[in-house]
Amino acid sequence: MIYNNNQKYTPAFNGITKIYALTDSHQDTRKTCALLSHVLKDAKSDKNVLFLNCGDMFKGIYPKQIEADSYVTMKQAKPDMEMVFTLGNNDFGFNKENLDFLINTIKRFTTKGIHTVCANIFENSGQRPSWLKPYTIIERDGDRTFVTGFCINNINTAKFGISAKNQNEVINEINQAIINEHPDNVVILNHDFMPSSEDIVKTCKNNGINVDLTIGGHEHDIVPANKELHIYYPQAFSESMYKMALHNETDIKSLNEIEEIKRRNLPVSKIFEESLQPYEEESKILDNIAPYTLNLTKQYSKPCPLGSFLADEIKKTANSEIAFFSTGFLMKPLPYMPDKFITNYNFKKTIIAETPIKSVELSISDLKSVFDNALKSHGYGTSNAKFLQCSNNLKIEGKNNPILKKFEVKQIYINGEPLLDKNGQSLQPDRKIKCAIDAYIADGGQGFTTLQEAEKTDVINNNQPVKINEVLLNAIKNAPQHYKQNSEYPSFQLIEL
Repeated sequence: MIYNNNQKYTPAFNGITKIYALTDSHQDTRKTCALLSHVLKDAKSDKNVLFLNCGDMFKGIYPKQIEADSYVTMKQAKPDMEMVFTLGNNDFGFNKENLDFLINTIKRFTTKGIHTVCANIFENSGQRPSWLKPYTIIERDGDRTFVTGFCINNINTAKFGISAKNQNEVINEINQAIINEHPDNVVILNHDFMPSSEDIVKTCKNNGINVDLTIGGHEHDIVPANKELHIYYPQAFSESMYKMALHNETDIKSLNEIEEIKRRNLPVSKIFEESLQPYEEESKILDNIAPYTLNLTKQYSKPCPLGSFLADEIKKTANSEIAFFSTGFLMKPLPYMPDKFITNYNFKKTIIAETPIKSVELSISDLKSVFDNALKSHGYGTSNAKFLQCSNNLKIEGKNNPILKKFEVKQIYINGEPLLDKNGQSLQPDRKIKCAIDAYIADGGQGFTTLQEAEKTDVINNNQPVKINEVLLNAIKNAPQHYKQNSEYPSFQLIEL
């Protein structure tokens, strides 16, 4: 604080906090660094700057270490900048190694003066982990800004001692913390869909708390801002970030000068190129893989050409009757582009996970329980993270129950053959169906306990476990030999009765 001779507080920076916010960079680090370079240039002479990241910086394209290093580099280039991150579901990864890297990154950020907050992450003991804060207070220019964060309840790390609660289970506690801290400003980072962000802001308002700004994440589609509630979603994969100014002068408070900064054509500073260029040259990430052939569009929780294309290739590789995998493995579509080539970069933007493929034999009743879990919330909510992309010889019929808010699976077809009677019972109780699946759901991810409890075997090729990304890579390379240019690949069918 700065005081004059009369011991009255004088705003040193006119009570204005300049804010920059991005989300879901997914290790698209060159684009991230272009945005960070813009922040450093744009805010060079500003002394009250708050940089916000709404999660999912991991699971992506460039190496994790380079992505994490880029934020440390920015902090070192501008030490007076305050930086606050929250966590996204993909930051936790799919195994213990991924989780350990996240924890070590958060600890490293802390030593560098970078804050990480997430209020709904807990240890299995019920306590919050020592390495993660539920909120932080940023004190600048005499103002106290309360910043908290939430992650969508969609992580699979309970077996490693970490789990997520729903935001509504902790919001009252956070509201009380806001009341106790009595901050000048309240900022929320919510890595979840827009309806969740709206609910959080409205809950705070009902408790007499005004939220000055909410930055949202997890959405990979463009999300229009809710200007009335001050909720903003930057574009994923570092395609854009938001810039705004929070004015807090005497009795006047406002959020203005709001601008979405598009990444396109922004230069990358030399301080970031020092790590980007050597990796790009060594990894050949910009090299061509194959010409674009199929128009592989993608939908997150609906049947789509990219999903069934990969599922069919998994089925073929495993020599199974059907195949299905978690929709979350597909990050971006591969739409047809005439006279252009798919590069390693394009491919990694589509799928990065190196998860093995498993084979399992299921009874018809077990198969129904799998799809009951995958589709039980279908049609209720913004998106369905349990959704399974399936081989196109599958057709599923079901009915939405508006009273129970549940999708009820009524019939499953394989190659046009019905498996269930009119009561939803197996027509062939002794039949076993060979299924190819990903190791994530095989281990019980997304609540697939039927798969977790079943006996599974690895799918092996050349004495090595087959990985889901390798299956897609080989299929893309072989596509020009089997399909016409700009072909539409058939999707499996999900019929709502």
